[in-house]
Amino acid sequence: ICGMASTDGVMGVLPALLAERLGVPQVTLLSEVSVNGGVVTGRRDGDTATEQLQASLPAVVSVTDQSGEARYPSFKGIMAAKKKPVESLDLEDLELDADE
Repeated sequence: ICGMASTDGVMGVLPALLAERLGVPQVTLLSEVSVNGGVVTGRRDGDTATEQLQASLPAVVSVTDQSGEARYPSFKGIMAAKKKPVESLDLEDLELDADE
């Protein structure tokens, strides 16, 4: 999932480039998104029309700032996260060779 803003001259090309590189479909500039049964569906609002789009997963999706409200963690959640252990693994733990 990509946002609508980027430093690419505000052209919004990153989702398209990413989808091309991964070889998956793209649905871009969606203001509403839902996923059901391996299919992503969304609504793209234009100046004169509204389009309903869908693509099979995996897919690259980009959303507009109208796609939902940000969820912020509660103070209780922040404090609980501080107590969670952070596991650190090295190559030996993963049984990998550095040359790989």
